[in-house]
Amino acid sequence: MIHEADLKRLSWKSPDYTKLKEKDFMLALKDIHTIEELEGIANRRKWLNNHQLQTWSDWQREAIINRKWEIDNGG
Repeated sequence: MIHEADLKRLSWKSPDYTKLKEKDFMLALKDIHTIEELEGIANRRKWLNNHQLQTWSDWQREAIINRKWEIDNGG
């Protein structure tokens, strides 16, 4: 779960990550250091109870999966 401190640390980023350009999206993912944070971003539509938010593009989904692998393997 994302906490208030996490939101402050991530405050420069767009509230809807689907609208970020690839470079900015990758920087945002690098700022995420726990599986819980990543899960909150990856499943934001569910956690925010807002199914009208845009779904992830294929490259964004792949980047999230890659970041999960990095976190799981010490990155």
